[in-house]
Amino acid sequence: MAMFVLLHVRGPAVPDGQTVGEQAGIAGHYEFLRRRRGAGQLVLAGPFLDTEGAGMTILEVESAEEAQRLATHDDQAVVDGVLAVTVRPWRVVMSGS
Repeated sequence: MAMFVLLHVRGPAVPDGQTVGEQAGIAGHYEFLRRRRGAGQLVLAGPFLDTEGAGMTILEVESAEEAQRLATHDDQAVVDGVLAVTVRPWRVVMSGS
């Protein structure tokens, strides 16, 4: 298993003057997170506090292809353009525990 960081930002479908959180389509992102948690793939997820609509999700999955597929096809908020996502591989070299 490998770790992947999904970096989310405001997507192109969010109208000027509105926030990501105001979009009905953001519910698709929360559903995505619940599915990944249920599958045992979700490590961490949450918004950045300094940029509206931006956040990070860390998944532990088998491959970069799987991470990319999940991030771009399983997250309906990304499919609908409410969020845009970049997937990056990540290696943990130290833990606090």
